[in-house]
Amino acid sequence: MDAINTLYLILVIGSLAFGLEALLLGLGGKLMVLYRRQRARTLVLSLGVGLAVVGPAMATSAALMLEPLYLCVLVLVYVFVASRIIGIFGAKLVRTSPRPLPQQPSDLEVEEILRKRGYGRLVKKKRKTKTG
Repeated sequence: MDAINTLYLILVIGSLAFGLEALLLGLGGKLMVLYRRQRARTLVLSLGVGLAVVGPAMATSAALMLEPLYLCVLVLVYVFVASRIIGIFGAKLVRTSPRPLPQQPSDLEVEEILRKRGYGRLVKKKRKTKTG
């Protein structure tokens, strides 16, 4: 097995890492949200992106008969390009729903809390101003 075939094998095996890198550059902190919610989908997506990065890099290198060093550079360039594309379409990948707001305490609960903490005078003054 010659050196270029070994390099191809290493790149194909490491395509998951290149895909994760492109997703991390493209999505930023949203990648962790996506990973927590759907681990299998994230890993399959990163493998697909990695193969989409490594495959064209190997094809370009073979078509232009480039040295192995340039193949490694092409992989890094394609990772950067893939991350920009993912950044553009990233809103479709990660949909974060806003957290529901907690219920506001009622006036009676607020008054009870104030009395427990020793601010009962404030409650009485507040009631007098409302009625008066």
